[in-house]
Amino acid sequence: MEDVIDIISYLLDHLDDEDDDVIEDHLRAVGFPDADIQRALDWMEGFAVEEQDDTSPRALRAYHPYELQNLSVAARGQLHDWERLGVINGAMRERIIDRLLALDLEDMDMETLDWVAFMVMANDPGPEAYWVDALLDTDGTRILH
Repeated sequence: MEDVIDIISYLLDHLDDEDDDVIEDHLRAVGFPDADIQRALDWMEGFAVEEQDDTSPRALRAYHPYELQNLSVAARGQLHDWERLGVINGAMRERIIDRLLALDLEDMDMETLDWVAFMVMANDPGPEAYWVDALLDTDGTRILH
């Protein structure tokens, strides 16, 4: 699935607002496999989901066993810290979890969490999108631990 992350990164770096057919043709020409291209495009479509209502600030997030198995303690702790600090809200947390699990990675590291959180924040129309800079220092290192 790391190939899907490579494709998404390539899309962000090289293609802007192109038609899906043009994007697919371009990615094939660059050498990405069809199956990975489709998985990456499907993953990106996950951002088109309808806006969720925010949860109560006092709500406690209980993780499903599948989520516990696929999200490390460190990742769950980071999500909790971001929400406690007001970097993300409950709806954004759920979108981050959804997009992380959709990647179907065998081993998800904190860099991947940061990247997915950035993608969710950058695609969020709310004021939380301005907190993206709070996640990473200018050299790309983590600020919040």
